[in-house]
Amino acid sequence: MRPMIDGILHIADVPALVAFFAAHAPDKLDEDGKSITGFARTPTVARGVSALTYVRVTPEEEAAFAAMPGVTVLARADHTGPETADVVYAALFADPEALALYDAVYDRSPITLDDGDGGVLNFTPPERFGAMA
Repeated sequence: MRPMIDGILHIADVPALVAFFAAHAPDKLDEDGKSITGFARTPTVARGVSALTYVRVTPEEEAAFAAMPGVTVLARADHTGPETADVVYAALFADPEALALYDAVYDRSPITLDDGDGGVLNFTPPERFGAMA
């Protein structure tokens, strides 16, 4: 079995990364040329032009992403099974610099919503924006 790595990627500027792929690996873009394809990932979470995605990649793919402009591997672990996401997120939450980038994109702050009946609902987003099974 080929070794795989789970990780959380921070993409500083999604349009710039898509332009990088258009110039260097156009076969990795979808037919519209707007989305990067060819590897296992969760849907991205975005704020402005920045985004996060949880990926499962080969060591070679991880090295390629880490070398791309504007991509930071916030946390990673060798994929060993369902518990791997726990290891990845533990590493993320233990690293203040990585966590600052994570929080800049994925807001975990509690929010208050109107319940439609004159009251309010309090909601706190989960700590994790996504993981792979």
